[in-house]
Amino acid sequence: MKDSHFGLLLSLPGLIFVALLLVFPVSLLFTVSFLRYDFIHPIRFIGLGNYVEVINSRIFWTSLTNAVVYSSGVTVITTCLGIIIASAVARIRRFSTFFRTLFILSWAVPLVVSGLVWRWMLDPGVGIYNYLLMQLRLIKTPINIFGDPLIAMLGVIIADSWTKIPLMFVVVLAGIKSIPPELYEAAKVDGATSVDTFRYITIPLIKKSVLFGILITSMFSFRTIDAIWSMTRGGPSRATYVIGQYLVEYVTQYYNLGFAAAVGVILMIAVASFAGVIVYYLLKGR
Repeated sequence: MKDSHFGLLLSLPGLIFVALLLVFPVSLLFTVSFLRYDFIHPIRFIGLGNYVEVINSRIFWTSLTNAVVYSSGVTVITTCLGIIIASAVARIRRFSTFFRTLFILSWAVPLVVSGLVWRWMLDPGVGIYNYLLMQLRLIKTPINIFGDPLIAMLGVIIADSWTKIPLMFVVVLAGIKSIPPELYEAAKVDGATSVDTFRYITIPLIKKSVLFGILITSMFSFRTIDAIWSMTRGGPSRATYVIGQYLVEYVTQYYNLGFAAAVGVILMIAVASFAGVIVYYLLKGR
């Protein structure tokens, strides 16, 4: 068990597989990003030309800003509701398996399907939410979320959060279940309330689980376009146009692979930078 060379030998097949699965595609991405590769001109090396073009693009900065807002909104909603639901389910003694299964069902729904479902529910003409709000006399006319640039982002954030809450729920619930029950019993003997135990015991001891959930949620939501594509297609007026859609358009519509690869590299660096901060705190907490 202490022979590092033997351990490396055992790990070699897995390392080779990871290298083929990860290193080669990333290397190819970096290589293409330095080429003029657009199916119109001859393929040639242009250095940082694609990166300069990306940085000078106003649409790129719009899509990047929207991606940050979108990812932040999804992460905040997912984290808050995931912690609340996990804390509530952890206290359930009877039918706990039923409730756990119930809260992870939305995890199985593809993001595109989730976007279509939420588009129907939020539709100003036939949507259930506008109907209920009007029946309760909270609004006089239906709210056209997808036609208003100011609130269109809210609709896609809600749709994406709905499918990501189960992941945060499972991660946080696992963290709560790992807390020794003796801590809660001792706190109860000392007169601590439920709010006190949640604040001073649960939250500090599930911090690593929450950070891990935030890491996964933010990474996936920052690059995803599924819910946005099925709900708004980036509109109205590019209000929900994110960097992932910007990249896909240059691949599928303009066939400019060099430019798209440069966007992909920038996207990867941005995600890795944010993820690196969270990984640092996760390792620091050991």
